[in-house]
Amino acid sequence: MSHVPPASFLNFLGGIGAQGLIHLGALPHPVTGERAVDRELARYTVDLLGILEEKSRGNRTPEEDTYLVGMVDDLRAKLAKLG
Repeated sequence: MSHVPPASFLNFLGGIGAQGLIHLGALPHPVTGERAVDRELARYTVDLLGILEEKSRGNRTPEEDTYLVGMVDDLRAKLAKLG
């Protein structure tokens, strides 16, 4: 039986962040095992996280805030390096 983590905002963010890393080629695709860059999907994922950051401002715990802001900054920096 597989372990399913508890539903939480941090786990939700982690899933979206992992998608961003997959689209940036930093993580292998979970089905194919291949690493490939898809700038369009990476940009979309970063934009989604930016919207979540904006819309949830003032409603996050300090831990959630640090995690989300750091993730958005990190993914934006990785995306910028791709050009």
